Amino acid sequence: MMLEWWQASSSSASPGPFALRGTIPYLLNGNILAARTFITLLVSLSTSAHISLRSNLAPNPLPVPNSSTGVDEIIFTTDQTLNFLQLAVRTCQRAQGAGSKKAQEAWVRLCGTYLSKGGILAQPDVRKHLNEIATLFFAIPLPRGQAANPLGDMMSSLFGGAPSSAAAPRVLMPAPPAASLD
Repeated sequence: MMLEWWQASSSSASPGPFALRGTIPYLLNGNILAARTFITLLVSLSTSAHISLRSNLAPNPLPVPNSSTGVDEIIFTTDQTLNFLQLAVRTCQRAQGAGSKKAQEAWVRLCGTYLSKGGILAQPDVRKHLNEIATLFFAIPLPRGQAANPLGDMMSSLFGGAPSSAAAPRVLMPAPPAASLD
């Protein structure tokens, strides 16, 4: 449906915003398989319909080893949002909460690289959702909304003020290993 909406929009429109609308909600719900299926299908169909979307630097799909299916592939495009989403889904797929420092570092580098380029990924709403995904999959804490005030916090606690009530962040835990039957 997102592909049809993109094709119905102006011919110069980027497929990136439509891909974001389909991928980010799945990731926010922790459904990596649906996000991966969506972005893979959208990129495959859009690059076959519009050959100009394929990157000239990497015209062939890039094979990526995958533990469950053997080999996976990423199709690099001329649209930075599609490239980011493909890499983001693969990075989330390899996340193991706070246990995988390599996956955390990969997420931070990926977001830093693509957010610094501007565009739709640098918009505040998208950044907020990417921060939520970082907390959910990689246990990276959300950025602080306001400056820390240690003196005010101490005075508040001394005089019976209410402690700051921040909701505990939602974190996906890796699946426990399957119990073996003997």
